[in-house]
Amino acid sequence: MEYYEVFHNIEENEEIKKYKQDLTKQVEKLVVEVFPRQMVELGQLLETERFNVTDLSVFHSDLRIPSPADINGSPPDNPPAKRKRTVSDTLNDTATPVGTKQAPLFKGYVPSNPKLVEIVDCLKPKIIDTMNRCNTIKVWIQLRIPKIEDGNNFGVSIQEDILAEVSKAEADSAKFMEQISRYFSVRAKLVSKAAKYPHLDDYRRGINEYDEKVFLSFKIMLMELRNIYAILYDVIIKNFEKIKQPRSSHANSLY
Repeated sequence: MEYYEVFHNIEENEEIKKYKQDLTKQVEKLVVEVFPRQMVELGQLLETERFNVTDLSVFHSDLRIPSPADINGSPPDNPPAKRKRTVSDTLNDTATPVGTKQAPLFKGYVPSNPKLVEIVDCLKPKIIDTMNRCNTIKVWIQLRIPKIEDGNNFGVSIQEDILAEVSKAEADSAKFMEQISRYFSVRAKLVSKAAKYPHLDDYRRGINEYDEKVFLSFKIMLMELRNIYAILYDVIIKNFEKIKQPRSSHANSLY
């Protein structure tokens, strides 16, 4: 009973109060100023030459992996007749099948796709900023949720719905970062296959097709970031007062 009385009469720490006040000001600035500005900037970025691409072949890159023809020259039109293999030829064969050795690289390494790396460098800061902003708003809403009571919980349900929307936006942004990381690891495996089997043109073609597909996914990613700001701005502005004060005091004034 003594502990109940202590916690029942305890006042909120002044530092906590100040943190909540500063957080509210920060969220108000984010929603009123930053979100609309980001919507416009991301929309303008989608119209730039970097993303407004119709010919996806511009994302094909030089792998610097020579083909057998580049190394040995083009095969002759009339190749010499094969001589009959002998027992000594069989004994001298290596264990590694023909065509499975890694091809020598002309310039020492296989570079990343420069155009897609440029897009990644553009997207990552915007994704990180979106994650941080969503986290700030999420904490703000959580701190505005009142203690559990019977009745008059309509405003609390609004808080919970918006909190779920903000949490989803934050999770989607985190998935975008994972998607970028996965692109490089998957492409590296395709490139290693192309280096190991330089005589198979499908691996080279597969890398180009994959780069085209990833560009489209990066463009959709940018659209989704713009949509996140548009949706959160709309839902928070419409319910801002309910988020700040979920329970109305009108009911108490009737008595």
